[in-house]
Amino acid sequence: MDKFEACIRLRQAMRDDITRKFLLGLLDSGGGRIDPVFMPKEGFRYALVEEATGLDPKSAVELLENLHQLGIFRKVLYDKTIFCPDCGSPEISIHVNCPNCGSMDTVKLSLIEDLACGYIDKEEHFRSGGKLVCPHCGRVLMRPGIDFRRVGIWYVCNTCKNEFDIPVVTYTCRRCGREFSMEDANYESVYAYELDETVKEVAMDVRSVLISITGLLRSRGFKVQVPGLVNGRSGEMHMFDLVAEVRPEKSLALDVFVADGHVPDRVVTLMFAKLYDTTFTDAFLVAMPGLGQEGRRLANLYRIRLIEGRTRDEVLSRFRSQARLVEIL
Repeated sequence: MDKFEACIRLRQAMRDDITRKFLLGLLDSGGGRIDPVFMPKEGFRYALVEEATGLDPKSAVELLENLHQLGIFRKVLYDKTIFCPDCGSPEISIHVNCPNCGSMDTVKLSLIEDLACGYIDKEEHFRSGGKLVCPHCGRVLMRPGIDFRRVGIWYVCNTCKNEFDIPVVTYTCRRCGREFSMEDANYESVYAYELDETVKEVAMDVRSVLISITGLLRSRGFKVQVPGLVNGRSGEMHMFDLVAEVRPEKSLALDVFVADGHVPDRVVTLMFAKLYDTTFTDAFLVAMPGLGQEGRRLANLYRIRLIEGRTRDEVLSRFRSQARLVEIL
């Protein structure tokens, strides 16, 4: 995703109050990844999202999925887990059953090889006084991979005394009691959500510019809203990145766009359409790093004051200059 596409998608996400609150909080904290948290009776939940937004678990997942669909977050495999096919519970008991009689009363044993003499037997036969001692040569085995190695797993059934190496694995739901095999289990992926790096970079650039301009305007007595939602004369709701007013005859709207190269010219027309339906006395368009020749011509035609710059400091300096021209500062 390029920077301009990230910018457009981020603006779309920011129109929703809850989404905006969540994303701004995430950016302010310096975070970028949302990991699920396992709750014994409920399964995986996105506690950080729930705490930040006040949403219930289902709505928190829907928020993350919507942001994933927008390209704001990408999904990263976090875990694979089994859920009951009847009630969907994650509270599952796993049973290792005897293939001969079906009993779950089985014991897992390790097979050990003495790497010096080559003797192989069950681990319990090597155990002596809290140490591993080879029953064949009497040598004390202390270093895994050097003195000995585990060469396999063996099972013993306490019910029928059968010994086997491949058990029958079954599952029991602790909530509803359903017994099922892997064939019937719901085996599902669980994801973490990571903020797209380009989106994060763009968001930090835009936020840095808006914080600086907000501080400057408030120091001059302006009331500032970031973002600003304004009802147009047509009845349509318009969003600007920033709106500010010091008195009815002195107000302004400002939008910020970021791109890898020239910001597309169409942003000028899009901003003009919003301004035509509203009553701001001044309008500023911040383009990072800048507009092309046609975009500059359109901005001049529509009387939108263009602020270009590669960094926050460049943008702030040029905003000061333009604002002084219209006696805002």
